[in-house]
Amino acid sequence: MPAEKHKAMPEAAEKVTQTGRETMRPDKGRLQTGEHILARLLELDFGVNVGVCKFKGDQGSLEVMSSRDMRQIDAAGYQKGVQEIIDSNIPVKKSELSREEAGMIADISRVPPSLERIRIVGIGDFDKRPCRDPHVDNTDEIGAFRILGVKRVGSDRYRLTFTVE
Repeated sequence: MPAEKHKAMPEAAEKVTQTGRETMRPDKGRLQTGEHILARLLELDFGVNVGVCKFKGDQGSLEVMSSRDMRQIDAAGYQKGVQEIIDSNIPVKKSELSREEAGMIADISRVPPSLERIRIVGIGDFDKRPCRDPHVDNTDEIGAFRILGVKRVGSDRYRLTFTVE
């Protein structure tokens, strides 16, 4: 998609004051970056294939394919694992690279072949993947990550729902 068709979206979390305390309102950049961390942990631990990720309001959903029953994972443990990465204060780098350069550092197999330039989002050395959506500049901007549920949506397909606070 040509750059001029992209709408400007805020990359940092919006701060909201409620009853005298400052809280973070979930936005897509915070959800999206948290999703990258969750997806990478699941890939590393279970070899899942990451499918579709969608966002609606203050929640995200990540679909993964796995021969393992993902409803049996320790969701609280994964939530803690994601939070440990978030709390590590890791810079999030967004780079637009040629298709050849991008293919050397990330799996671009799902990127349409017609794209010559690919945006790679890197969370330090932890994760690098193509993504055109907004992201935070540092993991410490994400806030508290919460896994809300895991359900089976096909014979080997699972949907994890999550939010950030």
